Amino acid sequence: MNILLVNPSVGFYDRTMSTPLGLLSIGSYLKYHGHEVRLYDRCVEKIKLPRVLEQCRPDIVGISVMSSRGLKDAINVSKQLKNRGLTVVWGGQLPTMQTELVIDNDYVDLVSFGEGEETWLELADRLASGRDILDVPGTAYKKDGSVVRNPARPFSDLTAFPDTDWSLVDVGKYMQRYLGYQRMMYLYSSKGCPGRCAFCPNVTYHKSIHRNRSDAQIISEIKYLIDNHGLDAVYFSDEVWRVSRSEVIRFCEALKDAKLDFHWGVDLRVGLFDEKIYSLMYDAGCRWIFFGIESGSREMQARIHKNIKYDLIKPTVELLNGMGFTTMASFIVGFPDETVEQLRDTAAMINDLPLGLTPIFHFTPLPGTEFYDQLVREGRYSLPRRLEDLFSVVATESLGTNYSRVPDTDLKVIRCWFHWKSFTNKTAISGGKPFEFARQTIASSLRTISMKGALSFLVNGFAAAYEFLYVFYYSHMFPKIREKYALKKVD
Repeated sequence: MNILLVNPSVGFYDRTMSTPLGLLSIGSYLKYHGHEVRLYDRCVEKIKLPRVLEQCRPDIVGISVMSSRGLKDAINVSKQLKNRGLTVVWGGQLPTMQTELVIDNDYVDLVSFGEGEETWLELADRLASGRDILDVPGTAYKKDGSVVRNPARPFSDLTAFPDTDWSLVDVGKYMQRYLGYQRMMYLYSSKGCPGRCAFCPNVTYHKSIHRNRSDAQIISEIKYLIDNHGLDAVYFSDEVWRVSRSEVIRFCEALKDAKLDFHWGVDLRVGLFDEKIYSLMYDAGCRWIFFGIESGSREMQARIHKNIKYDLIKPTVELLNGMGFTTMASFIVGFPDETVEQLRDTAAMINDLPLGLTPIFHFTPLPGTEFYDQLVREGRYSLPRRLEDLFSVVATESLGTNYSRVPDTDLKVIRCWFHWKSFTNKTAISGGKPFEFARQTIASSLRTISMKGALSFLVNGFAAAYEFLYVFYYSHMFPKIREKYALKKVD
């Protein structure tokens, strides 16, 4: 069975592109079980769709749609595929959370919701043997004007998945400059998070369940990338990397035994581990740790159900800095009904924390979250009637509808001020200079957008320049707002 898996173009993105890990996992699983797979990443490939179809002649096509960012291209590709009589299946977070909205379009035949590996294998096996595919668990379709949702699948045992088949992608296109490293890649070692944050769809998508891949398999994968592609760093893009001491100890000891020459970084929760565990991680090559703190207000921390140990935040950051880690933490501004006083608490915390990088995001209501349901109930968020209505849903880097009690300009100034501070912070990279992190980030972004040709480079280069000027304007031109939140002048 010939299968085409498509990662749609997301246009300009002011962060560098990640490896399409979900599609890679599905594609590797299908190839391991004897199917032919072509992974077509429109974020980095120049080749046009008709040429791809000539090369692989697919029997079925899967399109991964993680958010509204890639939605326009996903629709465009799907319409072209349907014009050729192909079966089109959408999967990913957006179709899982908004299945009815997606399947109510004649350019989508099926939705694969939740994890896709086992669902796709059953789809491929059934097609290969001429059997019906409409009752495959983990899928939904439309019949006689109504949406039919088949039973969901239980979560897979990640340790049973085969090794990633890196022949499915051009690995070099996903190598990035990051924190002084020249060939960093995003990989995954687990899925899910035990947290139940009010703004995060993990509660619905992963049911707040955390699962690990095999340590041996992860290490084998890293060794392959070092030996064959010169990998020098890995960012594990898990929702949360590990949740127990025994998991950390087992992985780090195995990694030390492997004696691999690379460094790595992870996302963690404040308060999970102590100095002994962090020391073990450092000895095993970990060099940066990212925390999702999200708010400096104790009241807001309770409202969003973050449930981190508030009084451990600063001591943890100081401890890690002293051990040689680069520390990072994200914050969200503009939560529903957030007040100026609560935002002042957040600004004060960020000012007080000696972080290397501090990405700030605007709140966006996401389907499958408590805040989304709350805003819908209160009539403050109108449910989309068509898939195209989601085109206007902005990313967390931009301010869409403001549901807080804070003026729009205040939210923009705070985000841009700390964004600029991160860009100019020379401590983000050991031995770095001011703007060194910005230089590396911009270089990686320009390299990514240049892969798709001169026109794409010009269009996206203009978008990148606009983003830079936007951040500069809001971080420099509103001194009264900076004073309001005790933000020091940006150099």
